[in-house]
Amino acid sequence: MQAYDFFKQEKCFVGIYDFSYAPFALGDAITWQMNLLIGAIENGLENVVQFIVADPSRSFSRLQQHINKNNYIDYLNNLFPAFLCCPITSSIHLIKHKNDFDLFLLSNVLCKHPTWPSIKDHFNNNLDFISHKKINKFFNQHNYLPRLTAPKSYENSMQSFLEKKCMNRFIVAVNIRNKMFYPDVHVDANGAGSISRDSPLDEWLHFFRIAQDEYPDVIFLILGGYFTWSRELYNYNNVIIPRTMGLGLAHELTLLHNSKLFMGTSSGFSAMATFSKIPYIITNVEHRSAGFFGVSVGVSRHPFALDNQILNWEKETTDRLLSLFGPMYEAIRSQ
Repeated sequence: MQAYDFFKQEKCFVGIYDFSYAPFALGDAITWQMNLLIGAIENGLENVVQFIVADPSRSFSRLQQHINKNNYIDYLNNLFPAFLCCPITSSIHLIKHKNDFDLFLLSNVLCKHPTWPSIKDHFNNNLDFISHKKINKFFNQHNYLPRLTAPKSYENSMQSFLEKKCMNRFIVAVNIRNKMFYPDVHVDANGAGSISRDSPLDEWLHFFRIAQDEYPDVIFLILGGYFTWSRELYNYNNVIIPRTMGLGLAHELTLLHNSKLFMGTSSGFSAMATFSKIPYIITNVEHRSAGFFGVSVGVSRHPFALDNQILNWEKETTDRLLSLFGPMYEAIRSQ
């Protein structure tokens, strides 16, 4: 592993995301980076080195058995921008050979560098990729939380898009969890692929129609892949779909950070909002998520939430969306 000789001298916090036991999932990758950022701060370190392990000879996470050696590259390419959001990441290494990487860990990292997950947990294929346990503990001890940012090198890339498409508009980034249009829905062990978690699309469409008249200065940016949004949205003059303009996940995450508000279902993009400084309304929060978040069902805020960052645990209705959006819109405008 001579390619990593520089690492012996570098003081850094080491992040390990091994797809043999960690899922290809936006929200989990974002939460993992939040834990990296916290881990580095706790150890007095100013940079993070990420190792992303995707070995085609290894079976992928039991949670996603539809991913295999023939298609994993597509999933990795689609998700990769999510690993660019930790502001103190100094380098990212993509690893194809797990055995060589594990030998490298034993010889270069063990007892020399703090890691997430721990070396022991890594070799036991164990990673807490979903809970806020470590995050809440940090906030309780320090009374603040560091925040993730737009993907590195993309921070300024969307300015011309925003000036051309959204000039003088109140920008709301929206993600609606919707698996019903997927060509093949896979239900993993945690139900993450289940359409039972989807939000009622008709209620959102009705909300957009009403917002055209009641909030004419608002423009909604619909985030998510091609199978997550209805083609009916083409007919709304207050809606823009970045994917139809050739943009991808990195651009969407950047647009989220440049929005006045994030609004959408509790899913991958909502995790990005949760750990950002952007005001948000996260809807349809799954009740079983309370245990992972370390809160009680029905609470309106994460323990570390900033002003104008709220949770709503109910299925969306048009009236509910309007009642949530209206006061938030007025509060942000008043600032």
